[in-house]
Amino acid sequence: MKDGSWAAFGPAETVRLNYFDWGPRMHPKRVFCVHGLTRQGRDFDELAKGLQKVRRIVCVDLVGRGRSGWVTDKKLYSLDTYVAHMSGLLDHLGFEGIDWVGTSLGGLIGMRLAAERPELIRRLVLNDIGPELEFEGVKAIAGYVGQDPRFKRLGDVAEYLKKVHADFGELTDAQWSEMTTHSIMRHPDGAYGLHYDPGIGLPFRSVTKPPPSSWDQWEQIACPVLLLRGERSKLLSAATAARMAKTGPRAQVVTIKSVGHAPALMSEDQISVIRDFITAGDEDDEEDGTPTPAPPKRA
Repeated sequence: MKDGSWAAFGPAETVRLNYFDWGPRMHPKRVFCVHGLTRQGRDFDELAKGLQKVRRIVCVDLVGRGRSGWVTDKKLYSLDTYVAHMSGLLDHLGFEGIDWVGTSLGGLIGMRLAAERPELIRRLVLNDIGPELEFEGVKAIAGYVGQDPRFKRLGDVAEYLKKVHADFGELTDAQWSEMTTHSIMRHPDGAYGLHYDPGIGLPFRSVTKPPPSSWDQWEQIACPVLLLRGERSKLLSAATAARMAKTGPRAQVVTIKSVGHAPALMSEDQISVIRDFITAGDEDDEEDGTPTPAPPKRA
């Protein structure tokens, strides 16, 4: 794994974005992974390890998270900004026809790009997210995002994360420890804090209803879609997942048992589902010597 960074020019502010680069750099097939609202790119370490023999994988820290910079105008923490940044980063890297893996917020960004710039995304993996969100799940996220807790010990951080992210599913002690390591920053007074700008919670401070649905956008997506849904998800309903399977790109839906929002993508059973989906057709590509083409650009 190698670190990379890019200066995202706009909207309004220039900020440096950090990303992690796995696998052969010259591999013609790429996977681009984008995390959830309060998380960061190292969440995909296990997935990247499971894919690096067959793909180049780039896992980004969104603005305000992980090692990426923070903006001074907190109103810029919005879906429009995240989409603009990821679109620009893909252009900077020269990526088209990629496989996109997006958890929660990362999936919302992926859906927008797949609809608006279809040449960028060949296959789309959505991790417990869709065009319609349940208010119960949105309220649950609003209850903790943007908080700025301080901790004296790493063990205290681990216990906090286990509570807040209990819906990730059954993780090993080693996985919780690894997540904790990548989820902290050290304050000048020596206390541990979370790795994100509390300002990312600004859009959630006055939540009174779920965000508007985006089924029209969903209908514009033409690439194959794999939807992973946590069986106990409070954000993505079974009814919404069923509708996604019947409309637009007609997503392939896989339900992850005993998990809520969102599957951690750290276990081999979850990784293998994604690997099988994105490598479908690889043998045909190798036989004729051509890379998998990107979806055609819309007029």
